[in-house]
Amino acid sequence: MLPIDPTNETAYSFVVVGASGRLALSRIFPALWQLYRDNRLPQGTKIFTFCRTPLDTAKYRLQCVPYMGLDKQHDKHKYNSFWTNVHCLQGQYDQPEDYMELTAAMVLQESKHNMSYANRIFYLAIPPILLDQVTLNISRKCQSHTGWTRIIVEKPFARNEITYRPYQTQLCQTFKESQIYMIDHYLSTLVVQNFFVLRFINHIWSETWNSKHIAAVMISVKSDKPVQARANYFNQFGIIRDLMTNHMMQLLTLLTIDQPYSNLVDDLRDEKLKVLRQVVTVDLADMVLAQYCNNGKESDATKLGYTQHSYIPKDSLTPTFALVVLHLNNKNWTGVPFILRVGHALNETKTEIRVQYKSISCDRSEGNQSVCNELVLRLQPREELFMRMMLKRPGDKLCLKETQLNLMLPDRTTVPSNLQRLLLNVFAGNQMFFMRTDEQCEIWRIFSPVLTKIDVDRPKPLQYAFGSRGPMAAYRLAASNGFQFYESDDFHADKDIAVEDSEQQLKPPSRATIATPGWMNVP
Repeated sequence: MLPIDPTNETAYSFVVVGASGRLALSRIFPALWQLYRDNRLPQGTKIFTFCRTPLDTAKYRLQCVPYMGLDKQHDKHKYNSFWTNVHCLQGQYDQPEDYMELTAAMVLQESKHNMSYANRIFYLAIPPILLDQVTLNISRKCQSHTGWTRIIVEKPFARNEITYRPYQTQLCQTFKESQIYMIDHYLSTLVVQNFFVLRFINHIWSETWNSKHIAAVMISVKSDKPVQARANYFNQFGIIRDLMTNHMMQLLTLLTIDQPYSNLVDDLRDEKLKVLRQVVTVDLADMVLAQYCNNGKESDATKLGYTQHSYIPKDSLTPTFALVVLHLNNKNWTGVPFILRVGHALNETKTEIRVQYKSISCDRSEGNQSVCNELVLRLQPREELFMRMMLKRPGDKLCLKETQLNLMLPDRTTVPSNLQRLLLNVFAGNQMFFMRTDEQCEIWRIFSPVLTKIDVDRPKPLQYAFGSRGPMAAYRLAASNGFQFYESDDFHADKDIAVEDSEQQLKPPSRATIATPGWMNVP
């Protein structure tokens, strides 16, 4: 972490624009409070809310309580102290005079402490449609004259390549690239940062990280919850725009980049951009789209089919599940499929990356079939990094047993959450785990043609039962691209594989079809 201000001569203003929204209540303010509680927030930091809804600090404080994770015995006095640093302001996003009032409030608080410098951070928790007005007014009326000004931008980053161009232009005309922090919550996870070191510092992985040794890669973001929060947004943008065109593509870049020339942030970002330019534009034939339906077994009223929810249009064709196969055109990764899989209302909640190595024939074991080595980076529900390997079972016979090599070191210190780490990086000016605006431009180049086709043609998605593993067609597409699903003693999941096609219940394909040691353990 970069030093923030060792002299303590700087005042910090942190402004949450759009503070009345769910993101501010459930994510931003809990992160700020926890940083303050653990004495990680820079001294002299004042927090401001700015939104169209009138907010009273006392009432807003009560609204935040369910998300704060308070310890009533130890946090009482510290929590009261935290809220003395919070100031609520109301303003219209298109009215310059309201931003002038915000600036006056910041200057007032900054002047009370006689600090030499005043730095300002603006967290834009607003819809994209408001970005032009807000960024223009902040740049004109709210920038600091004695320190730096930085803005944090949340997804969605526009809707497609066409709408992103003016979005990018507006951002870059009002702020320098060094001031813009396009946030991605996955990049700050410890397992991703550990993997970065694992890959480039250890010879065993740095020399085998290419198409000569790796057969396939799958990035999965699974949720067992139905679409509830932000339902209107989800129904308009869909699951590909919601997760694939930001979080999952950023993970893909970190998996596939060449080692940066130096530790400088721009060298890392240049490598990420180079990889994105080598990704082939996706085609509809390389995709499976599906929507969850009622499985007829649930008593929970929320576990309905997608179009059965009262807040979703009955004729909606918005996919809640998508699997996409991507390919890269470069010397390291040509021929390796990168499979992106994401879905709601599945059998479990899990975010992980599985890198499968090419299989080695094992004709010396007695009646056993070797499972390919696999590096697993698990981000949720808990962070894990391990390698699946084959060893000999105890006993006289040469029988194989699957085991795992744990590659995570236990951290006995108090580690900030992902968003806390990202906020500290913004304070410190470290853009290592934030996107650059031209990266998102390339991502839209990859996905925009197929998204436009989906929007125009409105293909009917396949159906899968609520709580199942998803549509069978997705596993067939993944298997046809060389990804292996397996069953083992130590890595198995439950064996209920109730998945449906849109027309009929399908029987599991034979082991020969998928060409694996077993198919029922769908990771």
